[in-house]
Amino acid sequence: MTARLPLLIPALALVAAISLGCTSQDIATQTQDVTTDTQDVAKEEGAVEAASAQVTFDENGEPAGLHRFRRWSDRIFQGAQPEGDVAFRNLAAMGVTTVLSVDGARPDLESAQKFGLRYVHVPIEYSGLTREQELTIVKVVAASEGPTFVHCHHGKHRGPAATMIARMALEKIDVATAIEGLRSSECSAKYKGLYAAVESFALPTDAELAGITDDFPSYVAAPALIDAMVDVDFRVENLRQSRDAGWCAPSDNPDVSPPHEARMLWEHYREIGRSDEAKELGEHFVALLAESEAAAIDLEEALRSANQDAAESAWTHVRDGCNTCHTDFRNNR
Repeated sequence: MTARLPLLIPALALVAAISLGCTSQDIATQTQDVTTDTQDVAKEEGAVEAASAQVTFDENGEPAGLHRFRRWSDRIFQGAQPEGDVAFRNLAAMGVTTVLSVDGARPDLESAQKFGLRYVHVPIEYSGLTREQELTIVKVVAASEGPTFVHCHHGKHRGPAATMIARMALEKIDVATAIEGLRSSECSAKYKGLYAAVESFALPTDAELAGITDDFPSYVAAPALIDAMVDVDFRVENLRQSRDAGWCAPSDNPDVSPPHEARMLWEHYREIGRSDEAKELGEHFVALLAESEAAAIDLEEALRSANQDAAESAWTHVRDGCNTCHTDFRNNR
């Protein structure tokens, strides 16, 4: 009976309105109000349920769905992109009220909202942060009613940089401690811009923070090229996991087909190479895309023919292409 109640409320409101002689417009307005109230109640009930739940853990002892999880303090947590409802349920169970993504991908707003969590999106680049991004990150964490969970994609580079900046501003850790926090999070030294951002971070003034809006964005659309590169990273990661599994579907991701992932990868490269944004970056960038496309095609063919040696050779070329592109066009720009 309880499960049917939200569905019955709008119908009862309609019957009551008709008996009172309301107009059709009045009926529609009242039904809309009741439906909205019902949705709000359902959302609140989901948040209460999550808050009262116990945290569940995976086989590695991490909160389920939250890889590379770090609890730096009662105020700031850090990790990789949350995976599925179980991740957001665990965050709510730990008291988290705000999830801050500094990744370029679209946040999973729907899953977060199920458990009463606020999502804020401040995408940053591997080359470093703008002053406005630094201030926004600090203000988001400062304004949160409970702990903030900060994440990027893998939880190793951009997320830790944002976390250390927030900790420097709000928990007064020194630069040396912040840099050690980057290293212990496995932030690669290749990302000189992220290390430089932490090393040069200046504590914000009250006036600077006052100039940052409290209306934090839940999603900031990325330029088309960045969006495409997010998809490339997704395919490369699936291929990496497949390689670790002997070029089979990973046990925790059985729907992945390595040959299909390779095909999707080279098609991404081909489409990116046709874009105006790619051409504006110059001949070197377009040439790298073409080389990476060829390597991905070779990888697909090797995987479909079950040629392990050829697959390893092609994979090496795919990874080399990624590393060269990152060095020349992402890490230090």
